[in-house]
Amino acid sequence: MKIFNIEQIRAADDHTIQHEPIASVDLMERASEAFVTWFVQQYSYDYYQTIHIFCGMGNNGGDGLCIARMLDHLLFKVKVYIVRFSENGSKDFLVNEQRLQQIPDVSITNLYDISNFPTFDKGDLIVDAIFGSGLSRPISGFTAEIVQKINQSICPVFAVDIPSGLYADRQSENIVVEASDTVSFQFPKLAFLLPQNHAFVGQWHIVDIGLHPDFIDQTPTPYHYLQSSDIRSVLKPKTKFSHKGTSGHALIVAGSYGKIGAAVLTSKATLKAGAGLVTAYVPKCGYSILQISVPEVMCLTDNDEYCIAQLPIIEGEKQKVGEKTKYQAIAVGPGIGQSSATQEALLQLLQTVKQPLVIDADALNIIAQNDWLKHVPKGSILTPHPKEFERLAGKTSNHFERLQKQREIAQMYGIVLLVKGAHTAIACPDGSVYFNSTGNPAMGTAGSGDVLTGMIAAFVAQGYTSKEAAILGVYLHGQAGDIAAKVEGNILASDLIAHFSNEIVTSGF
Repeated sequence: MKIFNIEQIRAADDHTIQHEPIASVDLMERASEAFVTWFVQQYSYDYYQTIHIFCGMGNNGGDGLCIARMLDHLLFKVKVYIVRFSENGSKDFLVNEQRLQQIPDVSITNLYDISNFPTFDKGDLIVDAIFGSGLSRPISGFTAEIVQKINQSICPVFAVDIPSGLYADRQSENIVVEASDTVSFQFPKLAFLLPQNHAFVGQWHIVDIGLHPDFIDQTPTPYHYLQSSDIRSVLKPKTKFSHKGTSGHALIVAGSYGKIGAAVLTSKATLKAGAGLVTAYVPKCGYSILQISVPEVMCLTDNDEYCIAQLPIIEGEKQKVGEKTKYQAIAVGPGIGQSSATQEALLQLLQTVKQPLVIDADALNIIAQNDWLKHVPKGSILTPHPKEFERLAGKTSNHFERLQKQREIAQMYGIVLLVKGAHTAIACPDGSVYFNSTGNPAMGTAGSGDVLTGMIAAFVAQGYTSKEAAILGVYLHGQAGDIAAKVEGNILASDLIAHFSNEIVTSGF
């Protein structure tokens, strides 16, 4: 699903109005109906509960007036408050104000200040339709006081398209409505996907309002929200005559004394995600653990007892890994520690191997510590969590700035750079960014990142491009977490491996 900026969303509305064709007030009616349809499917209320709808004087306020009329028609008890922050409303706002005034059941209160701000009863609901995505300046004056009053209430708040005060494409300023749910029209807003805005957006939902498909298809954007259809278009099912020799051989460089579990999880995940062969390269202390824990994985050991201290040796050959290896994928980093010997070995690996690598955990910290991004092979996939990314890229003042820096680094070094989180962002060398839609908070557990590294390595081994491997790994890793959380409740990283599947699971699984 594409994520458009505010100018593109406005252009999509205009294109639909001109080419469907449809009057703008009728498109507003359709959007409001989509909100109401979602609302009544999700919630049912007792007759004594009241829905308080706060409307601004622009088109978002017009949506709120439409919604009030439709909810009244469905026998909900509705009260409307028009926030009179200007003398004139938008054309479609005025049309819907006149329509609502014809309905005697709906109470309409004009707010010129907070003196007649309503009181709420237990069980009441609030709908926020004060400002839409076109807001370009901070909320101020008595309108800011109204937002504060809404935030201080104990009522659930439902934002129409976007919480009032939240900028869709940049860092927000001043006060923002804190919604429990946000119902967005046609597309998610970029702001919804960034951690700093969760307190304002709450749970967000997309409703289709029938914007013209030609505009959506033909308009480019760097930002995308992954859905199961995207994964289906990339996944290549194995054929009847596939075998381990056609599914790729992955090398996992992982582990140190006390952290061999990282090597176990990464290696096992690589096999489960479809690699035909997996070799784990670990310190000597990990040999027995690997052989017992994952008998399907081949094991090579470093000469050092406790850490990775030299380049991996190709099995059966007295030759160091070079430009042409027998491995279709090489992943390095989980649990390797940061000893001086390991740092030297990693630098040698980066400078010797010319094929893309999957780089995670301690390897990322070593690269950051020594400013070695310039040595990372083109096409490599880096998988930092937010703190690891900060070490790589430096501090940023907000998540919009962090996202921009992430894109710049991916383009500058020709790498795929993903930052893990609730909506893991995958930045690609072409400037595109893909946000993940799967996963849940239960996945924030030790070893989850090691499993992701193994899954991505598996897709690289099977011949997918770095971009495809990152997208598949992230999405299916999150899907495994969703299944595991539903079955297990609290989960371990090993549960992600147990519940991994190439079959795309739709909601409800």
